[in-house]
Amino acid sequence: MSHAPPPSARTPLHSRRIHCEGFRREDGLLELEATLIDTKPMPLQLVSRMVPAEEPIHQMRVRLVLNAQREIVDASAFSEHAPYLTCSGVEAAYRQLIGLRIEPGFTQQVKRLFRGIAGCTHITELLPVMASTAFQLFWADGSFAAQDARASEQRQTPLGGCHALRLDGEVVRTYFPQFHKTPSP
Repeated sequence: MSHAPPPSARTPLHSRRIHCEGFRREDGLLELEATLIDTKPMPLQLVSRMVPAEEPIHQMRVRLVLNAQREIVDASAFSEHAPYLTCSGVEAAYRQLIGLRIEPGFTQQVKRLFRGIAGCTHITELLPVMASTAFQLFWADGSFAAQDARASEQRQTPLGGCHALRLDGEVVRTYFPQFHKTPSP
């Protein structure tokens, strides 16, 4: 394990907290909820109002409901705290997520759908984090044999997706030998 060295002397200027959780619902569907909260340790004068120190400038929430095929069957976005009253006008656009699958390429689809004035930067920022969390839900038991047959031809497990889980590496060779590839010479 590596540990970060102590930081230099510094003064806090801004805090962004992103929190994402996944749940199994009583109806068997999976639900993801993510929140982004921006605060400052000092008061902030916006053009429309004063934001007190440590109060949210942005507090955006997204809720996605997924079926077993990683398809989004419901999507909701909320601007609980925003710098402008008109920020909430874009929330309904995120219903366009319904029908998309959480799979490789999802983030590029999101960027195309919600770029520029078609979306909210802060709400859109939550979606890749939610996709990553969704994979953690589907891979929670560590078994990759049950990945759905209808999935795309792209990689559907974390194997081959990072340094530790490279297909020619020790972890895959030891724990997932059926997926192991011999290193190239």
